[in-house]
Amino acid sequence: MFTGIIEEIGQVRSAGDRLEIHAPQICREVRLGDSVAVNGVCLTAADSKENSLFFDTMQLTLRDTALGSLKPGAAVNLERALRADSRLGGHFVSGHVDEAGLVEALDANILRVRVSDKKFLAPKGSITINGVSLTIQDVRGDAFSIGLVAHTLQSTTLGLLRAGDRVNIEYDLLLRYLQTLLAAEDQPPRLRSIYKQ
Repeated sequence: MFTGIIEEIGQVRSAGDRLEIHAPQICREVRLGDSVAVNGVCLTAADSKENSLFFDTMQLTLRDTALGSLKPGAAVNLERALRADSRLGGHFVSGHVDEAGLVEALDANILRVRVSDKKFLAPKGSITINGVSLTIQDVRGDAFSIGLVAHTLQSTTLGLLRAGDRVNIEYDLLLRYLQTLLAAEDQPPRLRSIYKQ
């Protein structure tokens, strides 16, 4: 579990099945097997050396997230897993990306992203873009807008985005569960009873 509050901007050294990220700040505290959100994707640390973290990635992950578009030199948002005694500064983020959205525009501090499933979009609702916890400003069709404050632009990679970029989208966990419960009303009575227990 994560919060969407970025700890460090890392730099990709090598991409693909074996991802290497230069991350001197968090590298000292990440151990083998620890979970790290890389642009919002929960990955398991496979190794660390010389201020770099190494992750093994599945082909499915590379295909279904924007991690497959990474190239050496790219900047990525990094966050270690939430500790039980930590403050929750953003919102509950699982690191399980729902889809790769498409950036339509970044105009001044307004980011506009198009997605395939608008049922999870709610004005003033939470959403995660490339691992960053954000609040939706408005929704128009299958696209939504986010206002980026100066701190977010400085401490994450979102200010580097351009029209046409793919970004990792994780919808609000609570909204996703609510949608599942509402969908259960259309299911057979036995399944409805399981959801209501």
